Amino acid sequence: MSSDVRTRTELNNDLLEGQFIVTRDAHIFEVKGSIHPPSRVVAYLRYVPTSDGDRCSVSGVRYKKVYSLSDREGYLRERHPEYLWYDEVYGRELQTVPLDHISRVLDPITCLNAMKDKGDNATSLERASVRLSRVLVHGANLNWSDIGLSGSQLAGLAASGSDIDLVVYGTAPAKRVVSFLRSAGRVPGLSHYSGERLDHIVTSRWGIDAEWKPLLAAIESKKVLQGVFECCDFFIRNVKLRNELGYGYGDLLFKNLGVRSVKGVVVDDAESIFTPCAYIVQCSQMSTLRQIVSYRGRFTEQVSNRATVVAQGRLESVTVTTTGEGFLQLVVGESPFDYLLPVG
Repeated sequence: MSSDVRTRTELNNDLLEGQFIVTRDAHIFEVKGSIHPPSRVVAYLRYVPTSDGDRCSVSGVRYKKVYSLSDREGYLRERHPEYLWYDEVYGRELQTVPLDHISRVLDPITCLNAMKDKGDNATSLERASVRLSRVLVHGANLNWSDIGLSGSQLAGLAASGSDIDLVVYGTAPAKRVVSFLRSAGRVPGLSHYSGERLDHIVTSRWGIDAEWKPLLAAIESKKVLQGVFECCDFFIRNVKLRNELGYGYGDLLFKNLGVRSVKGVVVDDAESIFTPCAYIVQCSQMSTLRQIVSYRGRFTEQVSNRATVVAQGRLESVTVTTTGEGFLQLVVGESPFDYLLPVG
């Protein structure tokens, strides 16, 4: 028993954003964040096994991708409520996988290393993924242990038109990647979003609100962690390692205070390149509001220092358990009605 408990604890400590979990009942979840409850891992449902699925794994299981958070939650509530769990620490219900339900953990770094060895057997998407990774490894002075491949390719379920989803682990490697992409000038084969592709990204991520569409297009066109490489869409997710976060599970207690809209000024955007991302703000209407945070990649690089911003999301009170210190944060990205926009 002690050996089994130790193994589960080690597994829990090793799970990071960007990894995928295959459960014993063949569902595929994406790990969210790097801090998890002792007996579970916070992970969002990504692919469901179904006989009419449009994607097929190498083992012959057919899958369908579930896109919106509400659809994922609805599917689990109806068919697999064991993956929905109320967490007293986070103060809300989360999508989680019990450790004893895990069949396999799919690791981005292992996936990319295996793809490098495919040679002529690689698909055009796989070859482009390896070439983009090489550009970053050489241009940003990365180790191959700093970078991996996530998304549909990690799950073995890539389809026509699938993206290149890269993940970079560690604060220093992430900063070097961003610095390289911002200062490198033109990288052969790589471009920012523009034209029809930009319009598609804005519509798919943010809907078709005509009022904000030009502003959102301008924001998306300037982001360096996304774009097109050799005709393939790409997104780079920067993830801090657990020992870089400065806290563990239970060190902070969260309470949901409902949906709020706020206006403030960004005073520190240093965490804007990571997933999860955070923007330190000053807000005259809510003096204890410390930051706007998001667990969704689309809110990275969204606003910058000194920008006046408006935002809507879930307001949370956060208490530091060791000191009793408290502050507020606004979480954006978990509702289709959430937003974070510069207005001045």
